Amino acid sequence: MARLLQRVSPQDQRLAFWLALVGYAAFSLLDWATTAIALANGGREGNPLARSLYLLYGSAGLLAFKAAVVAVIIAALVLIPRRVMSERIATWVAIAFTVAVAVTSVHNIQVLTALQHTGTPGGGAGIQLL
Repeated sequence: MARLLQRVSPQDQRLAFWLALVGYAAFSLLDWATTAIALANGGREGNPLARSLYLLYGSAGLLAFKAAVVAVIIAALVLIPRRVMSERIATWVAIAFTVAVAVTSVHNIQVLTALQHTGTPGGGAGIQLL
């Protein structure tokens, strides 16, 4: 724990920042995949905008929406001038986004497990995704 509080070299800080962004993108892809599978098996999307896009355009619309959100967040973290937000703060913000999407993905996996136990597609229509 003490190492987390120590100063790190600029190269290590940059590496941590990019690893956090890659983690965010990877967990976002997992979130989309688990959401699309759950929705196809009777789950219910909790985000009203994502739900509408899914109903109109299917999982491809959901993927486009997710990709756009991820791209905007990553672009903001990369492009915000460092005098406004230090790379260290940007790294922690990226880690926070990564953790949030990872928790959502775990929840989606739990929903998928519950849907499997209902026995029939659509049988878990009341199960809410995040």
